[in-house]
Amino acid sequence: MAAGLSVTTLFAISAVLAVSFVIGELFERIGLESIIGYIFAGLLLGPGLSEAAKIFSFVDPGWAISAEALAGFGTIGSTLILFQAGLREENAVDIFRHRKGLDLGLGVLIGSFAFILGALLVFGEQFLPFSGIQQFVFIALAYAMIDIGVPSKIMLSRGMLDRELGKYTIKASVINVTAGFGLLTVLVLTTASTVQSLAIQIAGILGFTAVFFVLHNFIHRIDDYIIMFEEAEAQFAITFALLLSMAYVTELIGLSSVVGAFFAGVIVSRSEFSESRAFQEKIKAISLGLFIPLFFAWFGLGLTITGPNGMLANMEAALFLFGLSTVSKLAIGYVIPKIHGFDSPFTVAGSLLSLDIETLVVLLIGIDIGIFQSSQVLQIFAPAVLFTTITIVGIYAGLDKLRE
Repeated sequence: MAAGLSVTTLFAISAVLAVSFVIGELFERIGLESIIGYIFAGLLLGPGLSEAAKIFSFVDPGWAISAEALAGFGTIGSTLILFQAGLREENAVDIFRHRKGLDLGLGVLIGSFAFILGALLVFGEQFLPFSGIQQFVFIALAYAMIDIGVPSKIMLSRGMLDRELGKYTIKASVINVTAGFGLLTVLVLTTASTVQSLAIQIAGILGFTAVFFVLHNFIHRIDDYIIMFEEAEAQFAITFALLLSMAYVTELIGLSSVVGAFFAGVIVSRSEFSESRAFQEKIKAISLGLFIPLFFAWFGLGLTITGPNGMLANMEAALFLFGLSTVSKLAIGYVIPKIHGFDSPFTVAGSLLSLDIETLVVLLIGIDIGIFQSSQVLQIFAPAVLFTTITIVGIYAGLDKLRE
């Protein structure tokens, strides 16, 4: 049985990777994010084959790949995504010293959160299959967060990464996500069932904070010993051990593994070896070439197309939340840069719209701690990834037309 299971897993990984990269490349060529292709690949190989088996007799339902086959790889993929996000910032304190970035990052988080939560409290029960205040709070936080990767890609593609506007936008996105995870930590604590469990969680978080502070401020001293390892593989192995151990600890104390992964990235970013080309290429290869595609494909495998809880049945809810998130982020993302005196506020605003891994993480944690009783909230979220990408592509196509 063990051998059969391993063969099944190997087949699932090979099939998912092959289809993911083909479809991801096709999506890139038409101007969409490759991650949408990865999700689509999972959707095709899992629920897509299951639905096809109901229609065509020659399709065996056993061909469909289950999400469970890639669950472990998906978990590592999610931690690597947030680890790379943490690598963008060398000093966790300096992130919040960028005053204009702080205004924009917190402005989008707090403003969008308040706008979305207010709309959910008034209209939520009409559009969503949820009615609890805790559920609305988690949804509002999830959709108020920014995807860190998209602003970087946009500023890089437009030659603005090293300009003040590019640095401003990226700082704001990092601040938004960091503060969002801080608020998420508070929300998780409020769900503690007893005073004893609350005390244990608080003690665990304080302990993790102390360890992070020590490593963050003294990594340069430890760095001297790590650099003594001549093999780059040894430095990479030590980094991976730190990443997985911090991810494990945050999961253990009732947060999420991705929170620990993010702060592990912040710590490693302060080391000298993290700046080496060999180290960066290894991280990029193992992340983008294996675990990150598997994570998004795993997400696609867990979706449902039809049925009362499927994506098609929840499309109205998906459009409602997408609209709330887009309107609030676009408005706030335009007004604040305009106040700060930037000439291209719409360029900034458009880069802040994407809903991706950060939103997904909040929703997954909500499921893990029992805020959402089923994965229906993920069926509602899935179309938003495509909607926001198409919106961003449309905005920048329009801006380029206006400049011609």
